Amino acid sequence: MDERTSVERRGNPSRRQLLRTGAGLAGAVALGTAAPLVAAGAAQATVANSKHFVLSGDGGNPVWRATLHQPNWAMQSFAYDNVNGRIYFAQHRIDANPGHNGDMWISQTDLSGNVLGTMAVQGFGHGSSMGVEPTGSGSTPYLWIEGSDSNDNGAGEKLSRFRFVDGLTLLYTNPVIEIYDRTPTISSFVKLPRPAIDPYTNRLLIRYATSDSASRVWRLAVFDMADAVAGRLSDGYRLVERAIPNNDELGLTAADQFQGITLCGQYAYLSYGGPGGPSYLVTLDLNDTGGSYYDKFQTTAGASLPGREPQGTAIWMVSGTPRMAFGFSSKTDGNPPTLDASVFYKSDFVS
Repeated sequence: MDERTSVERRGNPSRRQLLRTGAGLAGAVALGTAAPLVAAGAAQATVANSKHFVLSGDGGNPVWRATLHQPNWAMQSFAYDNVNGRIYFAQHRIDANPGHNGDMWISQTDLSGNVLGTMAVQGFGHGSSMGVEPTGSGSTPYLWIEGSDSNDNGAGEKLSRFRFVDGLTLLYTNPVIEIYDRTPTISSFVKLPRPAIDPYTNRLLIRYATSDSASRVWRLAVFDMADAVAGRLSDGYRLVERAIPNNDELGLTAADQFQGITLCGQYAYLSYGGPGGPSYLVTLDLNDTGGSYYDKFQTTAGASLPGREPQGTAIWMVSGTPRMAFGFSSKTDGNPPTLDASVFYKSDFVS
């Protein structure tokens, strides 16, 4: 059978799946009532207990080999506007021209990957992670993505927030609309902020480097969105902070590159892998520490994709219930090659 109908099966989660409760979940669940995924009352150094996704569990494939706005640029990440039923994809220029390392296209699509709008952002970064902040029904959202392109392989040094404007070309050095600098000021931050938004708990996660050396140590910190939007991203406003395990601690090789991060409740979900190789999903407990991880799973989703490379993770809300979505780019040989985007998701929660 094709992997789209076996390993990552199509379909919606059952009522039984939606009513499952996790350890630490407060209160009983009445028959016919959807269970809250997160218990009430987060502390300063921890977040409230919640259920987590089963990485080997059921899921689906809502986007299959979609052609984004620029078919010769590589999809790097994506995120959902869960209010308006849209996906926003970031594509990065793949040629070696140093003057264009930080250039990206943003494609706005429907939930099947059909392009509805585009925006060019230049001098920003690589686009390895992004967040979408909806502003209401019928309104375009704010995008959270790296900014201020550096000499670090075109990676952005700061965290940017700006509104999506269809058809606009936005230069980081000469913006025609306001770009809000939301670079964190926590004491362990040095460079390379990478955002993700949890639409279920309305929180912002930032992955970042703690040093300027080649052998960087990566950490993550989580903030309430209200604080993040207002620019309150200092030590005193952190909900939680922890180290991200390195590849050795995860039992991965150097070829298993970091490819995306997202957040849902108590758990962060990361994607790893390289072109044409194995792909992994990893679960981190925000309330744990050090190089520990909760779960790791080698996924065969999209195994038939040519040049398959994992790219991005995001939370997709469906009828108030989260799904953990993860993406792949694929490549068709040519001069230049053409690339497309596929998205899968997980819908099972721990029983």
